[in-house]
Amino acid sequence: MLIRFTVENFLSFNQRIDFNMIASDETHHTHHVVAGESQESIKLLRTSIIYGANASGKSNLIKAMEFARNFIVEGVEKNTNINIANFKLDKTCYTKPSRFEFEFRNKNKQYAYGFLVDKHKIHEEWLFEIGVNMEIPIYERIGENINFHNFNHEFFLNISEDEKNRIRYEATSTRENLLFLTNSQERKIKEVEPIYEWFSDVLKIVFPNSKPTLPFFTVQDSLSKFLESLDLGIKKITTKTIDLDNYKRIPSEIKDEIKKGFPYEDGENNAIFIPRLQCIISKAKDETDKLTVLNLSPVRFDKENSEVEFEISEESDGTQRLIDLFPMLMHLARGNAVYVIDEIERSLHSLLMKKLFDYFLNNPENTSLNSQLIATTHEVYLLDIKDIFRKDEIWFVEKDKYGQSVLYSLANTDVENLDLAAGYLNGRFGAIPFIKDLKKLGWSQD
Repeated sequence: MLIRFTVENFLSFNQRIDFNMIASDETHHTHHVVAGESQESIKLLRTSIIYGANASGKSNLIKAMEFARNFIVEGVEKNTNINIANFKLDKTCYTKPSRFEFEFRNKNKQYAYGFLVDKHKIHEEWLFEIGVNMEIPIYERIGENINFHNFNHEFFLNISEDEKNRIRYEATSTRENLLFLTNSQERKIKEVEPIYEWFSDVLKIVFPNSKPTLPFFTVQDSLSKFLESLDLGIKKITTKTIDLDNYKRIPSEIKDEIKKGFPYEDGENNAIFIPRLQCIISKAKDETDKLTVLNLSPVRFDKENSEVEFEISEESDGTQRLIDLFPMLMHLARGNAVYVIDEIERSLHSLLMKKLFDYFLNNPENTSLNSQLIATTHEVYLLDIKDIFRKDEIWFVEKDKYGQSVLYSLANTDVENLDLAAGYLNGRFGAIPFIKDLKKLGWSQD
């Protein structure tokens, strides 16, 4: 789970800003809070929404997270500049490094990981284990020097002197434009693998026009129930199974890439949903490892009550967006996922958005799971601190007189008697589709 993200000198953020998921002492919607399993555990929120006018910087907050995540997971090639976008309205920022830090919980432990970077090199990098009253260094890097503090952290318990020497060697061999955490993955230093895996596997960032490849668990029945419950006129989803080699919609070069790097080889999640290709690709669980394509087709009834199949591309933007988001909701329901979504309301009706958050936050089968949904939005219908959110779950981004973005939440403010939606934006909403109960869809893991 995400505890805190800070960024400085990147895009519209000049001074350091602090976005956090730490729960306040508020007693409203206590089921939105995950307490953790030890006295050092920080109480965390399961969701936050971020508001801001166009060009205020709310999307830049998500872009900052995306840059840092991608830089950690993918790194850069040797002798390649780092694609840093400094704050441009202060000339002193041109020569200063940018700063990124994540605090997060993974496998019941809490960590702070961050780095200072410019377009040429890493200036600093650090990893600490943290808690309510503790801060234990794991390693710290300043320039080319990396200090492992005598390998005293439990990550390094019971490792041999040879392994310590290997880690020291790999540390000193890390390129100046590459994070040690990234290099440790490439060099198979397993001691810090849980940190890398949080960024690669847990943290997911989605933009309005992105079509993410997501793990897809239960397919046909769950998606059919989901779309039918939203009263979109879709009665069910049919699937047709086709051998990947015979599926003409995917170019041969893309097929080769799919075969080369197909994920989820653990025997459980052996399928991925690819919205942009309108299909699910799955791997056989036998020795053949054969890849097949499940082509998705929404079904509607005509006036004679006969079934008519459609292509997903023929559906409205809103329906396609719901199909895009569906695997995310299933992933969140299974726990240990953090989704950060920019403009989550794109093409969706306001009440549909409320129902999605209501399902995530209030379904009793979901409330104990270590998943988080963070989103930017313009949707004023969600500005509701009585029925939907807590005050500490609502954030605002705005530009100050110097053109830099600042960030603040409603935590510890006295706004209970204010009409937040009217204060943020005056607007009218049109017809609202009828919505059935999403809690009967059976998405949770048995």
